[in-house]
Amino acid sequence: MARDTEALAKGLRGWLDRGDRVTGVKVLSAGHSNETYLVEGLNEILRMPPSKEGLLPPYDMARQHAVMSAVADNSAVPMPPMLELCTDASVLGDEFFLMGAVPGEAFEYAVPDWLAADPVDGAEAVCRQWFDALAALHKMDPALMPPGGRSVPEEVAYWLDVARGSDAMPALLSVLEDLDRQPPRTTGAVTPVHGDPKHGNCLWQDGKLTVLLDWEMTQVGEPMLDLGYILMFHDQGEASLANAGFELPGWWSWDRMVEEWEARTGRTAVDVMRYAVLGQAKVAAIISVGAYLFKSGRIQDPRFEGFAKVLPAYVDLLERRAMKA
Repeated sequence: MARDTEALAKGLRGWLDRGDRVTGVKVLSAGHSNETYLVEGLNEILRMPPSKEGLLPPYDMARQHAVMSAVADNSAVPMPPMLELCTDASVLGDEFFLMGAVPGEAFEYAVPDWLAADPVDGAEAVCRQWFDALAALHKMDPALMPPGGRSVPEEVAYWLDVARGSDAMPALLSVLEDLDRQPPRTTGAVTPVHGDPKHGNCLWQDGKLTVLLDWEMTQVGEPMLDLGYILMFHDQGEASLANAGFELPGWWSWDRMVEEWEARTGRTAVDVMRYAVLGQAKVAAIISVGAYLFKSGRIQDPRFEGFAKVLPAYVDLLERRAMKA
């Protein structure tokens, strides 16, 4: 449930030196992850932690602001203008930051009309811009990022702990335990890693990538974690989840994505299938958390009831992919 938007507007009017221009606050997304609001009158975006229990705490707004500022200042990744950070929870009830609004629309569950009208060249252009942004992040100097990161073994162990703490399906635990025993190899020195670089976190305007969003899982680590995460959206079949566009004739194949990433980063992709399995296991662990929170009565949001319904098919696909890997 969203916060009281009138109270948010009042708080911003009193805190910002341009607050007299705030005409209202509109909900863009709210629930159990970072909440996003449009500050009307300023055309700025307000980001806050979830007002109810979140899926994957903690929600460190200061670190998110530092991450996004570093990427905006030191890479070619399309980013929003980063504005104020407020760590005084008395202003709006939680820490928050502001950023400039960027035009564009996202898609992940349905192909937009502009792309459906050009499924070959349009899809090719989408994938090219998407991977240009990803490679720009992976080539950025990690020393410019705020501290925080996990090695590949630590990444596996983290998601195994998340799955164990959410009463996850035995098959998911088995996959993560296998990855824990034999983590994927690395490609070299660490880089900035987005953590959730799906195409659904990109905004598009007239076929142009305008911004890459949702940086709350960003860290310094192995860039194959990002590539594997993207690759797992291929060929999901009945377990299809947030992969609109992957069926288009111009969309890059699994092999093409690997080749393009290698050409852009100068790295050799290793253990690609195991990284894709890890990416899918990560998503399955997050879905398991939502299903567990709903089942235990800690969250009443019906969206999380739906998580339990998609888990069996999703984990079945994960298990089959893990056996191949």
